[in-house]
Amino acid sequence: MKKSLLFMTAAALLPLAEAAELKLYINGDTMKTPAGVKRISSSIRLVPGKFGKGMLIERRTVNEFKPAEVILSDGVKLSGKNNTLVMPANSTAALPLTAVRPKQPCTLSFRYRGEGKISVVFGGKEVAAFQAGKEFKKAVAVIVPADDSGTLRIRSEKASELTQIMFDKAIGFANTYHKPGPMRNVDRIDLDPALFNPKAGAVSCWIKAPWLDKNSKYATATALLRARNGKGNVSPGVYISVWDNNMYLIYYGAAKTQVGTSLKMNELPVSKDGWYHLVYNWKEEKGSVSLSLIINGEKVFSGKRLAKTADKAKELTLGYVNGAYLNGVLDDFGIFSAPLSKEEAQKIYNSKVPLGKLYGK
Repeated sequence: MKKSLLFMTAAALLPLAEAAELKLYINGDTMKTPAGVKRISSSIRLVPGKFGKGMLIERRTVNEFKPAEVILSDGVKLSGKNNTLVMPANSTAALPLTAVRPKQPCTLSFRYRGEGKISVVFGGKEVAAFQAGKEFKKAVAVIVPADDSGTLRIRSEKASELTQIMFDKAIGFANTYHKPGPMRNVDRIDLDPALFNPKAGAVSCWIKAPWLDKNSKYATATALLRARNGKGNVSPGVYISVWDNNMYLIYYGAAKTQVGTSLKMNELPVSKDGWYHLVYNWKEEKGSVSLSLIINGEKVFSGKRLAKTADKAKELTLGYVNGAYLNGVLDDFGIFSAPLSKEEAQKIYNSKVPLGKLYGK
């Protein structure tokens, strides 16, 4: 049965978490905005989710592989909104790069078919190679510039066709294709700020994302919730950031106080289908804020620090914070009024059904 985007009240709850009211439930099967959800960006796309469909939330970006800036060897043609590159044998396409950040990852992605080897070269060194065949395949090559400029080259050993070519600065994985030139819109979901209590609560959701990998080492940030007090400052927020093979849990309080804890990416439990269930808890008590993250109902990571909660939020956003995005697929999202125990998280994870169905909707 197809699900819908739902707003749930305490009356709909089962005894699963009696002390924690499920204040909001979102799944990705519709772009409608019921009570509790103010706006869903039109640029968010619906894709296969954990249950039915999920919401693909990606970063605002510019495709820097712009035809006017690419240098083509004899016989190479680059055309169309899909950035299609037709390459004869022993040919190259070169993109001079400027204003890149040293030691910050950039990603080249494309689809390819043909014959022979297709190489990606940067700074005179081969950074990736792909063997072309009759069917289109997806290619992703990550480069990490040592300086603020350089030249990126694609070399084709034999005749080949590349399409949906995209070069993305300052990101270590590929987003879905966006045509060169115009900036992609912001993917975000705006919620009723009254749903977020900075003193105590929990988020439950399923996420499938390239940075949720044991080998992930490039920076990304997931704004599970970002609150603003209306003065331009970020007040309490619940974030996850990945950097250099570590995952950091962050909570921002008043007066720029910050609580955080971390785990090694190799501590993540195994996920056979790439989906991870996250329960992120926070609670302020006697001047300290406690955090915990429960992954797949199994592993618990926690931390505690002196911090003050901020004033009541006037804005609440899901999936975006200060230029950083969830960068993945979000499904079966819920906000609770109080932290969830490991046992409660296990019940949600092991139920194998959507949160809404588990709670009688």
